[in-house]
Amino acid sequence: MSIREFAAHLGVHERLVSKWEAGGARVRPRPINQAALDTSLARSDDVVRARFAALIEHAQEERPSVPPPDPQQPDNQQRARAGARIGYSSDADLLALVDTGALRGDALTAVSERDLIMAAAHEASEHAGRAESTNVGSTTLEQLDADVSRIANDYVHIPPIPMAVEMMRVRRRVYRLLEGRQQPADTSHLYLLAGILSGLLANASTDLGHYDAAGDQVRAAFAYGELSRHNGLRAWTRGMHALIEYWSDRPRRGVELARSGLDYADSPTARVRLLNIEARIWSRLGSVDDVERCIHAAEDARASAGAADLLHDEIGGVFGFGAAKAKYYAGATLIDLGRADPALAATEQAIELYASGPSHQRSYGAESLARVDNATAHLVNGSLDGAAEALLPVLALDEDKRIKQLQERLGGVRRRIAAPHFRDAAGARELDERIEEFCASTAVRRIPGGQG
Repeated sequence: MSIREFAAHLGVHERLVSKWEAGGARVRPRPINQAALDTSLARSDDVVRARFAALIEHAQEERPSVPPPDPQQPDNQQRARAGARIGYSSDADLLALVDTGALRGDALTAVSERDLIMAAAHEASEHAGRAESTNVGSTTLEQLDADVSRIANDYVHIPPIPMAVEMMRVRRRVYRLLEGRQQPADTSHLYLLAGILSGLLANASTDLGHYDAAGDQVRAAFAYGELSRHNGLRAWTRGMHALIEYWSDRPRRGVELARSGLDYADSPTARVRLLNIEARIWSRLGSVDDVERCIHAAEDARASAGAADLLHDEIGGVFGFGAAKAKYYAGATLIDLGRADPALAATEQAIELYASGPSHQRSYGAESLARVDNATAHLVNGSLDGAAEALLPVLALDEDKRIKQLQERLGGVRRRIAAPHFRDAAGARELDERIEEFCASTAVRRIPGGQG
């Protein structure tokens, strides 16, 4: 291994390695670098460690010889002189010899028993002191929990771009805390918060049409779910990932992800959500039997007993999956299957539930998408006027709330309007022009350099 390769292996500059090599026995690396060297040696194979021990022994032989122990001197003085022969003058030196495996045979007998025991005691004391220190107090965690809950609930009625900035701000604070030291339980808590915020950023990325970035965020969120061992986060991220694959025209991969999420779905709400996502994807693939299987399983899950889930039930907001969202999903699924009448009924129920619910829980995105599906059902039934009326609130949305999925679904409406049945109908051209104008100014296009 060259000096450059060894430096890269340790994570230091190659000039530092050259300095060590030139300095020989006089060099005393900084503790953090010494730890890296010790770890590298400890992870080496037996051949490398044996060669290192031989080099150490050879270096000791080349040093000026030490007079033989004086039988008249006390034992501790003899051991001190013998200890000098194997080259340690501090706890760090002695512990480094332990790491390398050099303390065996004659070398071990030359070490003071007290030096060895006290070095171990000092190491334990220092490590325990560091382990007890923390950069996270209960107030900090409470504030971060409150921030995450607020963001998840605000997201359903505030445009995605300012919310994404807030998500990043809070997550960066979590990252900075994770770079410090805290109790293991607090570290797990911070990983959970990092995962929730990454999941929120995945959602925001999809709303802005950046599906590759959303995939990166959701994979990070699942990794944090693994680190915190939080099934609610793992189940939610699997569902989010399935939707990203669905929107990226990889539906079969989406089905696999939704199914895998059920392994972590401890609460009825988590199971209902995943089964609805799977049904929606199967409808894109045209598998009626699989859609019906998932719908029946979701009904059974909703009726079953189970513990509440932190994300789906307690935090809620974008993580929730209540009756309104379930009806919206049902409408989207039925539209893909070409079942206009039940889709019309489901979307009307979703719209009513959103409109009559608390204003702070009213998801403009889900409600608007339900209205687009309602308009599509009207077009399937031949009603252009019904479609135009359903789309009135959607087309009046502020530009910064015009998420990517709305643009894509409205493209489907335009294709239906262009069909021979509506080509010469009064109002068809006007509605098409209004949709085109809507899609020309979306949340994505408002981002400098954004791709619309």
